[in-house]
Amino acid sequence: MKIQLDRLNDLEIKIHNRLIKESQSQPNLTITEAAKLTEVSPSKISKLVKKMGFSGYKEYFRFLTGKELIKQKKLNSEFARIQNFMENFDESSVDYLADLIQQSEKILLFGYGPTNFCMEYFEYKLNFTLNKNVIRVSQPSLIPDLLTENSLLLIFSVAGKFASFDPLFEEAKKHHAKSLLVMEEMNTNLSLDASEIIFLTKSHQDEQLKSHEKTRTILLMYIEEVVRKLSINKEDDR
Repeated sequence: MKIQLDRLNDLEIKIHNRLIKESQSQPNLTITEAAKLTEVSPSKISKLVKKMGFSGYKEYFRFLTGKELIKQKKLNSEFARIQNFMENFDESSVDYLADLIQQSEKILLFGYGPTNFCMEYFEYKLNFTLNKNVIRVSQPSLIPDLLTENSLLLIFSVAGKFASFDPLFEEAKKHHAKSLLVMEEMNTNLSLDASEIIFLTKSHQDEQLKSHEKTRTILLMYIEEVVRKLSINKEDDR
């Protein structure tokens, strides 16, 4: 790899030369230590190495010490989708759902197909985190009899195309219960009010996949964040 020194100013060349020298005696020099030695900030070092064409400090320092550069693997479409979710994650949705759960006396969890197994896991985590009546509902026909005025009907779905949620939300309204649909993929065809839906991503899994073939990774990641938030709130209340 050819270093593009012509793109550097005098200060950056000075920093680079100093790091060349230091790398010979300190083969494990961190970016913080490099910044301290050259009397600049770590962000300056980071900008410098990217200006030279490296993906980051680690790749740059491996080059200085003569180690083989690690080739960056191209993420498959699912990993790229998860990475995009993490980079654009809306933390406020976690706060909102955690507040709804804490305000409710009974929480009903439901999802169609494999998503119901995610609800079983969510039920397990909530029962260890909160002193609430948490019920994972296995069949939608059971929901009307379980709804009460101070309950929360919480439905998770990947795409929202397997079945209609309208009857379930109508039942919640009849019982003066709160209801919320957590959707992984964006689906603008749903007739529910915006206040009743949380969309976790604007992306879609492969449209050729059937509902049971789609992953539930992002739903599970979101569940973990909600449980973490509830645990923090529990500690703060002590």
